[in-house]
Amino acid sequence: MTGHVRAFELFSRTAVNRFLGLRLVSREHDRVEVQMTARPEMGQEYGVVQGGILSALADTAAVYLLLPDAMERGHVDGVEMKMNFLRPALADGSDLSAVATPVKIGRRVAVLSVSITQGERLVAQGTFTYLVTE
Repeated sequence: MTGHVRAFELFSRTAVNRFLGLRLVSREHDRVEVQMTARPEMGQEYGVVQGGILSALADTAAVYLLLPDAMERGHVDGVEMKMNFLRPALADGSDLSAVATPVKIGRRVAVLSVSITQGERLVAQGTFTYLVTE
């Protein structure tokens, strides 16, 4: 089974992806896009999407850049993440899109960048580091 096919299969059967309403839109060797609808129940006190939910969206996009191919060698463990929240992501029913791209993928350590947009607006930027173990 190729990494591309494995990615869509794994994604669809992962409980948290279904719970959050995440959708794997595309997966290429060097780019993954995951979307979700910013539903009102994801809003915090000021009506914007809670930061932990944005972080989960970004982490999921990053993981699916690595996970399907890394499974043949072992597994992927997150070791660090940093999120910058640049603008409010409105919990207004519109779509959020997270795009993950590699910064550097080595034999054991991978660093990925994730941009989250809502429409044309960049709302968050994250950097994720993973350890690929055998």
